[in-house]
Amino acid sequence: MKISIVLIMVTVFLMSCEQRSEESIQIENITLDNGKYVEIEKTNKETTHIGLITKHNYGKTHSFKYQVNLKEDEIEWKGKKDQEPKHIIFCEDTIYMHYLEKQFIQTQTFDTLIQDTLYSSYYEVKAFFAKNIDERYLNNLFGSQLWEDISIQEYNTMKQKCKEYKVPNDEELVLGKVK
Repeated sequence: MKISIVLIMVTVFLMSCEQRSEESIQIENITLDNGKYVEIEKTNKETTHIGLITKHNYGKTHSFKYQVNLKEDEIEWKGKKDQEPKHIIFCEDTIYMHYLEKQFIQTQTFDTLIQDTLYSSYYEVKAFFAKNIDERYLNNLFGSQLWEDISIQEYNTMKQKCKEYKVPNDEELVLGKVK
């Protein structure tokens, strides 16, 4: 019993990793043909996992975050980890955003042959749509400004009424399963 505990402790200690992260920020400024000035900021994060004792490189992970700033309107869309903005619509007094998000999907099935639950997982990129709710007043000092999820039907309706603009991005995400 004592030997197995010591063996487990040694194994955990040898497999322990140190993480080293490196961030880089890219900023792109564009003026749309409607005169709106848009700033797109992308933060890339590369994390390397190095063994504490062995100094073995156990691999790298990559993640990113986008932020879209509309300077004149003092409006910003802050994407979460692994969300990529694709399109933006300016319609009357509201702004709409189309973005993609990489999501972790876990499934479970019951195998009747072995009488056990089997789990599998994968990443999938899905499309999302949002509209800006701006309830600020008194020179934007008071009130709130947020992004609310909407349906693809509502987004497409607004796309027919108003012009949709492409948001510059690195095209890291495309719809469907990720290998």
